[in-house]
Amino acid sequence: MMEIKCSFCGKKEVITKVHKDYRKLARGKNVVYTCETCRARLHFQAVRSQQPQKPI
Repeated sequence: MMEIKCSFCGKKEVITKVHKDYRKLARGKNVVYTCETCRARLHFQAVRSQQPQKPI
């Protein structure tokens, strides 16, 4: 088990060896981790910024 902190919101989470990012986080200290909430927000903003602007 490992306790990590989200790079954006600062929320602390405890992850186990089953978590998909466990190996990446265990290897390096300079690894950026984002929680599921921030990851979904970033994905939504990225998709929205790629859409064409609507004319007024």
